[in-house]
Amino acid sequence: MAGIYGVYKKARDASWQALIDNRVDRLPVDLVQIVNNNGIKLLEDSQAHELMSGEAGISVFDGKQWFIIYDDSQPLGRKRFTVAHELGHIFLGHPLVAGFHARTTGENLPQTENAANVFASRFLAPACVLWGLNAHSAAEIARFCEISAEAAGIRAKRMAELYKRNMFLTSPLEQQVYNQFKDFIEQNRLIKDN
Repeated sequence: MAGIYGVYKKARDASWQALIDNRVDRLPVDLVQIVNNNGIKLLEDSQAHELMSGEAGISVFDGKQWFIIYDDSQPLGRKRFTVAHELGHIFLGHPLVAGFHARTTGENLPQTENAANVFASRFLAPACVLWGLNAHSAAEIARFCEISAEAAGIRAKRMAELYKRNMFLTSPLEQQVYNQFKDFIEQNRLIKDN
């Protein structure tokens, strides 16, 4: 269990560090700005279809530059998660196979795929920001973060656990993310009826 938690913690912390390093201070996270900030080229699969082979997204390093190629036929929320997932592979330094990180699907994902999923969900929907916004439901999370209903539902379940345990702002990195988003949180906080 400690090994799995270590992978989770590394991916979560990397997502916070990426938000800090890229000075992200509002939702939804501007992924185009992030890839531009980091010198990554973003391509739709219609521009590089021969590389995709049925994948939702891939990240490629050609020896000089990173490319993220994603399936542009998917809905917006799915495309955003795929791009963030590929950023996770890059920022986490996952090993390449013939210059590629390929997104695989299905059960029993390799640890690198799980880590990239953790990175993507925490990068696009940081818990401390959702907590500050008082966002609880999948619909609220999907609206703020521009992620799919499925991804928002998974995030809402995790947020429910965190709300129960009141597990927010426990890390200096998380505190820094929260402070970076403070103006956005104050302007957009949801008021709930009791």
